[in-house]
Amino acid sequence: MRIRLLPSQAGRESQLQALTSFLINDRVSVDGGSIGFALSPEEMGQVRHVVVTHTHSDHHASLPIFVAEAFTALDSPIIIYGLPEVVSALREFIFNDHIWPNFEKIPLLNGKPSTIEFQTLEPRRTIEIAGLRVTPIPVNHLVPTVGLMVQDDGASVIFTSDTYVTDEIWEVGRETEQLKAVFVDISFPNELAKLAADSKHLTPELLVGELEKLNREVEVYAVHIKPTNRDQVIRELNLLGNPLVSVAEIGRVYEW
Repeated sequence: MRIRLLPSQAGRESQLQALTSFLINDRVSVDGGSIGFALSPEEMGQVRHVVVTHTHSDHHASLPIFVAEAFTALDSPIIIYGLPEVVSALREFIFNDHIWPNFEKIPLLNGKPSTIEFQTLEPRRTIEIAGLRVTPIPVNHLVPTVGLMVQDDGASVIFTSDTYVTDEIWEVGRETEQLKAVFVDISFPNELAKLAADSKHLTPELLVGELEKLNREVEVYAVHIKPTNRDQVIRELNLLGNPLVSVAEIGRVYEW
């Protein structure tokens, strides 16, 4: 399994992450925040599946741009997966012929009847996407949100998506065979604990308690760090003294 955290800024290298998109095996995107500008045209043409974990715009901001840019390279529709609330919001507010063309009604160049298709996710129900087993697991955020357990025959990886203190996803991780890594939302430093609670995100201090629920040794990569707080969050993560906890590098390919 190959996973890459895509950049949030076009035109220059940066480790600041304002948007969220992970690319798995060059074919599947977890969220679509930066997918519309972070990939080359050739790379865009390979992506056929986008799983949107919740409705907040940093997780789908450039998804419509991606659909339009990939259009001429497509020989089959892009399938967009999400909870019912996600699918409804994308149809009503984005792909509505006002904000962006309704690509559900636009045929591909080869005559296939639509450019995008939506598939509704059901929490805790595993589906197969491009050879991967993907299980959406509810987490604790301001809107209905799922983290994801993604598995192939050799590895399992968790994406918490945006979450505050939660239980189920850690319990699932504790019981899952071949768990190799967790990509976890650590948005704010400890001094902004109230903001983290109000906006439903984690801090380094809160991560300690969450990892106790996981209760196993796996690689843990912090993501979703707010750019204005990045240096402080990194210092506080380093002070945890846990060699398994580090900050995910944008552009690096993680492979298991």
